[in-house]
Amino acid sequence: RLALPIPRVLAWSSRAESTEVGAEFILMEKASGCLLSDVWSGLPRGERGMFAKTLGECKRRLLELEFTHYGSLYYKNDVPPSLRAPTLLQGISPNDELNSEFCIGPIARRDFWEAERETMDIDRGPWQTAEDYMRAVACREQEWISRFGTPHILDDPNRVLPGQGNREDHVTLLSEYTTLVPILIPPHREQTRPVMWHPDLHASNVFVKQCEGQGKISPATPLAVSSIIDWQGVWIGPAFLQMKVPPLYRMDGVPPGRQLPVLPENFDRLSEGEKEEVEERRKRRIHHKLFELAAFPLPIFDMKAREERIFLEDLAQVTWPYGIIPFRMALYRIYQHWEDIVTGSTCPIQYTAEEQDDLDAHHTMWLQHQELLEDLDREFDLGECGYVKGDRNQFEKIRAGLQQKKLEYVAQGTDEETARVRSLLWPYRDTLQDPDVIPRLILPSAGV
Repeated sequence: RLALPIPRVLAWSSRAESTEVGAEFILMEKASGCLLSDVWSGLPRGERGMFAKTLGECKRRLLELEFTHYGSLYYKNDVPPSLRAPTLLQGISPNDELNSEFCIGPIARRDFWEAERETMDIDRGPWQTAEDYMRAVACREQEWISRFGTPHILDDPNRVLPGQGNREDHVTLLSEYTTLVPILIPPHREQTRPVMWHPDLHASNVFVKQCEGQGKISPATPLAVSSIIDWQGVWIGPAFLQMKVPPLYRMDGVPPGRQLPVLPENFDRLSEGEKEEVEERRKRRIHHKLFELAAFPLPIFDMKAREERIFLEDLAQVTWPYGIIPFRMALYRIYQHWEDIVTGSTCPIQYTAEEQDDLDAHHTMWLQHQELLEDLDREFDLGECGYVKGDRNQFEKIRAGLQQKKLEYVAQGTDEETARVRSLLWPYRDTLQDPDVIPRLILPSAGV
């Protein structure tokens, strides 16, 4: 219907019991073109910027679909009638072939099914309003934390920090969030309408080809999108939450709305090296903005405090693995920007000066710890949660290197107590052997 560049499906089955291999499967044709990640480093800056426009215009085609509910897209026969939304798209006849073939059903997004959530009786939609969806997320996490939340450093290295909260703290803060939900939802239909959006467009999910003559999407761009893969996380959600700049172009510090990034006022006083770094960040932020301008409708640009709302909703889904400090900070940002959200009113959540100081202290420590993690990840080329690429020898080499780094970090403590705290705060460790995490296992003697 939209002529999106995706590989053609050759064969598939969603029912494991009906296949000879005993598993669900999808067989697709090979994606055409070459991976953007293979050519990205060799692209001139101007071409990277123009491709942001190309990719944004490609994704904007998804907005041509005017869905009526929030959830995941299904073939109609794969969903029991009780779990189907009554309508699919705005403005089409009930007899339209799309209505007879497709429907919106329960959300298939991983965070509604992972760990024990698969066995929980929770609200997975489909939902008619953005408020229903956002409340379902918070209620899901409250129930899971109450029943199954067990602190463990393997959840996230930041969990060892003070102020990360117990079960009751998480449940209480999520309740505060649900009181804000009806107010955080913007009033305009174009900002809340159900939208399908690809959530993970990094350079290894996009295939490109050289245009012959002029590109159909952006005539001045020599690169065209030949194929987009990795659609399994796609769902239909509120536009103001869904429509994000893909990881390929996403940058922090981008001005809101239709403002373009500018150089700081003190640019002329910086060293040459600093100027080069600042200019590089500005150009990358311009590429971020080029994607937004190509992909987003005007009502999205006109929305105030959008990033703060997105940040809060994202963190409401992961307070337990990430710890409560980022979520507390996201709630505090809403408090700070309340005048942008509801002019002339008082935020339902208030903070005393003491609470603000406490939050600021915990957040400062969290940021410092995060910086340590990022430095270690860069130095040792670690993946998420300390994942090591390579074989056993590489793993042992990196483990020894990290142990040496830990000894140096602990030795920076000015006294015995500070050194003990620094040892406790060290992010990467062997959780089965490290006495700072758990007491060493005492095995029973034979015959006991």
